[in-house]
Amino acid sequence: MGKAKEFDFEKPAPVIDEEDEATLAAIDEGIRDAKAGRAVPIEEVRKLLSQWITASSSRKGR
Repeated sequence: MGKAKEFDFEKPAPVIDEEDEATLAAIDEGIRDAKAGRAVPIEEVRKLLSQWITASSSRKGR
């Protein structure tokens, strides 16, 4: 697997024409949450994801 790209969160990302205001606001909110420590570590996400996939694939009547 390749090395993850590092991002400079202080430097705004370029805006693409397809991104609407709601999308940009959601991205900004996510960045603020991450900076404030309101995030889940990747190790925990990996554990939860496998549980979510199992739970959703076992639902009846889909």
